[in-house]
Amino acid sequence: MSSTPGPRNVRDAGAGPGPAGALAALDAGAGIEALAAAGLAELGVDIVRVERIRDTLERFGDRFSRRVLTAGERRYVRGRAETMAGRWAAKEAVSKVLGLGVRGIGWQEIEVERLPTGQPSVRLHGRAAARADQLGMGRVALSISHDTEYAVAVAFAIRTNGGRYVFPPDIDDRLDETEARILARIDRIRGLAGQASAARAPESTTEGPGADPGTAVDG
Repeated sequence: MSSTPGPRNVRDAGAGPGPAGALAALDAGAGIEALAAAGLAELGVDIVRVERIRDTLERFGDRFSRRVLTAGERRYVRGRAETMAGRWAAKEAVSKVLGLGVRGIGWQEIEVERLPTGQPSVRLHGRAAARADQLGMGRVALSISHDTEYAVAVAFAIRTNGGRYVFPPDIDDRLDETEARILARIDRIRGLAGQASAARAPESTTEGPGADPGTAVDG
C-alpha cells in the first residue's frame, strides 16, 4: 500500500519563517524539521554532578529541598540525591527553553510531575507560565536521566509568538529595580567621595599672610 509523505520542511509546506510559517507548517502536517527551520524550536539541556547535590543536601537538608521543590516534588524526591539532581537539571533545562534561566524564574515556578506511566511532565506557574504564554508555548517536552555520578535533562518546546528574541513580560519592572539599585550605589559613592575630600582638605585660618598669631594688632 502506497502512502503520500507529508511535507518535510517549511518550503514543502508552503510556509515561510516566523510564527505564521510555523502555524502554516503545522496545518500542512509538517514535522519537527519544518518547525525548527522556522526558527521556533526551543531546546534546553542541563547536566549536574550528583555529588554536588548530595553535598548540598547534607549541608542544608530540608531547607534546600523546600527552596527548590514544590510540595508534590518533595514527596517524590524524598531526599534522594540522584532524584533531586534530576529535578534540578530539569528545571534548569526548562528555564533555558523559556529563554530566561532560573535567575528570571523562581525554582518552584517550574514543577516537574511524574505521570502514572513514569514520564516526567512540566507544569508552569507564575512568571514561568506568563513567559510561556508570551511565547505562545504549549506543552514543554522533558526527558530526565541519571546514574550515580551525573543527572542530565533535555527540554523541548515550540513557540508561535515573537521573533528571534523576546524580552520577558516583566522587563520594565526589572529594569526599574536595576536602575534604582544603580542610582542608590551612585549616591553612596558620591557621599563617600565627599567625605574623603573633606577629610583631605587643609584647616582654614583667619590670620593674614605673615602675621604672628601671638601679636595683637593696634587699632
